[in-house]
Amino acid sequence: MDDFIKNIFIDVVENKIPMAKLIGVKVIEIKEGFVKLLFPYNENFIGDPRTKRLHGGYTATAIDLAGGVASMTYLTSPADDVATIDMRIDYLRPGKAKDIIAEGKVLSKRRRSIVTEMTIYHPDDKEKTIAIGRGVFSIKRKEDEC
Repeated sequence: MDDFIKNIFIDVVENKIPMAKLIGVKVIEIKEGFVKLLFPYNENFIGDPRTKRLHGGYTATAIDLAGGVASMTYLTSPADDVATIDMRIDYLRPGKAKDIIAEGKVLSKRRRSIVTEMTIYHPDDKEKTIAIGRGVFSIKRKEDEC
């Protein structure tokens, strides 16, 4: 993936996807079939104010977005579309009140679907995975409409 295409993807993720823009997601790395995203901490993403642990829905959003963006790297036209078909999340430990990293990797791609694997962790402790996920994303290609 050349720098021009990378910059387009970064702009789409950080400025055009409303949920990612609302959260303040930043692209750390992107290449064909892989993405690494930073989800900045915000106290509004706490699930339990007593323990200051991240809300599971925030973690699920990170899982979904990482898989979707990794899938997007295989689009062939700006008119193509990606949508989540199925997603599984295993929560391994609670997320702390700090930034998280979401990595998404494409495991298998077909003409109309992509299977992904996602991992969530804190930037300073990659070995202590917060959650892992698998996702299946549909691809609707522009030429399929012709």
